[in-house]
Amino acid sequence: MAHKSKWISAQGDEPVTEVAVRALRSRLEPVQEYLPLAANQHEEDIEYIHQLRVWTRRADAAIEMYRELLPEWRAAWIEEQLGRIRKATNAARDADVFARRLEDDQAPGAARLLKHVLEQRTEVQQRVLEVYERLTKKKGRFGRRVEKLLKRVRLRGKRQKSQEPTYRAWAENHLRPVLDEFFELAAGDLNDTDSLHQFRIVGKKLRYAMELLSAAFDSELRRNAYPLLETLQDRLGKVNDHASALVRIQHWIEESDDSKKAKYLGEMLQSEQDALQQSRRQFSAWWTAERRHEMRGAFDDALSLSNSRKDA
Repeated sequence: MAHKSKWISAQGDEPVTEVAVRALRSRLEPVQEYLPLAANQHEEDIEYIHQLRVWTRRADAAIEMYRELLPEWRAAWIEEQLGRIRKATNAARDADVFARRLEDDQAPGAARLLKHVLEQRTEVQQRVLEVYERLTKKKGRFGRRVEKLLKRVRLRGKRQKSQEPTYRAWAENHLRPVLDEFFELAAGDLNDTDSLHQFRIVGKKLRYAMELLSAAFDSELRRNAYPLLETLQDRLGKVNDHASALVRIQHWIEESDDSKKAKYLGEMLQSEQDALQQSRRQFSAWWTAERRHEMRGAFDDALSLSNSRKDA
């Protein structure tokens, strides 16, 4: 499968509707390509499920970014199907991650639990098949709806009588609110797992917005600011991975009727609790006021540089 770029190629003076169509297509086509792979060839590569989920989130972000240009009921239908895909793949992805971890674990009880996880992985694959069949029956219903959505991208409501904004103008108006929301949360209390999780969600929102809009700005935004955000997201991801693992392990404990397996799971649960606390402490030590100001400065500098070059 050809490499799919997360970046949108565009010129700042292009009509925003043209860029919107290109951006939406670049997100929705990978969903259509990975869905059959995740449904029918998941045993060949667990990345099919993972990439399907990643591109559904990117597609959701693109729909949200250009919602004002879309027919609401068509956009809502596509969003609903993207949500169905993610819901159907939740358990499959969790099982894939857990199985990979158990394969590398030599502790007593790991092999027994791995067998159980793989059995459940086979069962939950049915949910992926069902959503695939639902969206591809009737000669590719999802694909047809996507094409109809893309053909109807245009100015709507009060905007219809005004001049169409450029991609640059759209980007300037839509990136700044996401950026402000991110840094408002960044300056808040991040001392518990739930607040870190919410911060991670807002960080993802900013990351997806940058991937959609960065071509309208100076290259410094992508070259300097984006890597800082990536590093932050990676560190938050480690905290989230441990928190998610705790939920999965607790679920396995509640289901288990095997004393040896339950003992192993109890030890794993304690290990994850310790790892979660350590990852939170490490993040708190790393995410200082100085680092936050450095990141804010990288964004402000890139946007200011973009404006100065535009006005030159």
